[in-house]
Amino acid sequence: MRATKATNETRSEVREYAVDPPEGWTSAWSWCALDGGDRATRGANARALFHAPELHECARVGDAREVMRLLDSGAFELEAKDPAGRTALHFAVGFGRLDVVEELLRRGCELEPRDCWKRAPVDWGIQARHDACVEALRVEAVKRGMWGGRGRVAPLKTYYEHCYNLTAEQVEAMVVKNAREAREQYERQIETNRASYARQREERVKVESKPRPRGRKKR
Repeated sequence: MRATKATNETRSEVREYAVDPPEGWTSAWSWCALDGGDRATRGANARALFHAPELHECARVGDAREVMRLLDSGAFELEAKDPAGRTALHFAVGFGRLDVVEELLRRGCELEPRDCWKRAPVDWGIQARHDACVEALRVEAVKRGMWGGRGRVAPLKTYYEHCYNLTAEQVEAMVVKNAREAREQYERQIETNRASYARQREERVKVESKPRPRGRKKR
């Protein structure tokens, strides 16, 4: 009963913290979800940080005609960004809308705009495994005479190469190496613990096997 009461109190504290952030706490994003609820706990759109601009939403769903209309009418600039610094190309590549990607490239859009997390459209394409869109970006980069990238998306640069001068292949190799070293260290620690436990057990057996004196001790 006490455990249930403590759990309920903890949940209540979490709800209060989620609804009312601590005094002096600030964030780049609104605390409320798009549906008006609490972004931390409820609502289908709880993780959405803001309403996407119309151009970006059309690029996301692959409505190439509407993208062309919005750009031709001057409602949006080609490099218009949402609050997170993402362009329509980010969404088109990230969601595999090749026809929209090709239209944006035909209009001469920037190939490597970086969002607030320093990620370019090619990063979105790699993450979502939209190889056709990534290849379209690479071909366009070659046509424009770009250079500098050293990885599998060269001449473009991924997030890792842009921020850390490491190709995606190098990062993957480092992850594999670190994982292997961590596993080996864990296995060594297991063996050490087993040996320590065996020694302790042997010492305990020796102590317990010693004959105990009988009778009272002389004063």
